Amino acid sequence: MKKILVPVDFSQKSEEALKVAAKIAKKINAAIYVLHILDLPKDIIDVTDGHHVPQGPMAMMLMENVHRKFEDFLDKDFLNDIEVYENVLTDKPVEGIAEFAQKNGIDFIVMGSHGASGLEEFFVGSNTEKVVRTCTKPVLVVKKPADQFKIEKVVIAGKFTGEYLPEFKKIMAFLKPFNPDIYLLRVNTISNFKSTKELDQIFSDFLAKVPEYKGLKPVIYDDYTVQEGIFNFADKIDADLIALATRGRQGIMHFLSDSIAEDVVNSANRNILTIKVGK
Repeated sequence: MKKILVPVDFSQKSEEALKVAAKIAKKINAAIYVLHILDLPKDIIDVTDGHHVPQGPMAMMLMENVHRKFEDFLDKDFLNDIEVYENVLTDKPVEGIAEFAQKNGIDFIVMGSHGASGLEEFFVGSNTEKVVRTCTKPVLVVKKPADQFKIEKVVIAGKFTGEYLPEFKKIMAFLKPFNPDIYLLRVNTISNFKSTKELDQIFSDFLAKVPEYKGLKPVIYDDYTVQEGIFNFADKIDADLIALATRGRQGIMHFLSDSIAEDVVNSANRNILTIKVGK
């Protein structure tokens, strides 16, 4: 992992995300690509070959204003000794982030959970959750202040039937430099109940498929809902990170309800790592 994308709106939340990205970049010797997207009115952009090109004095003024903001925003000691690349695009926020990540070979994205409102801001409403749902790159959603960032205890929540081994391995690749304690969490609810014997066998079969990963801690946790189970267990062990594989609107690890990825990202008080399952 050598390229980190940080979408920013110059808010405090996006600065916290940048600080976290800087900590990770120094640990894994990665470069940071900082991206701001201007969602401009249609009458001041020209769409040519799918590219959004600003036209006229108003658009150019907005672009210049963004570059001036970048001068202050990136003038931070915590970015010393890190390669940082400034990028400004005119596009729809979610589509622009996903397309930039794909075209530039980004390894993962670090985002704040929300930001300010206004024409230029793109952490409005559910945009972070939309990126989580649609982007094929791993997304780290920063919920805690950067000075509290650490990855020592991680909860990976899922069904663990083996169907999503590629996504599980991507999560493990992200975690490898941090060497954390990893808990594999299966939440057992009344509506999706399985006996302890059945779940023990599911975990045994899953771990047999990933013998290269040592020290994984399988956990069966009973709760009223999957969301509550994830949050309550994470609180119980004081987890630093919750990791989830999502199928977009089809749920997480194929056993959670359609909206649970967004619920977890919105409601969690811990940092969240999500990876969208490929087709």
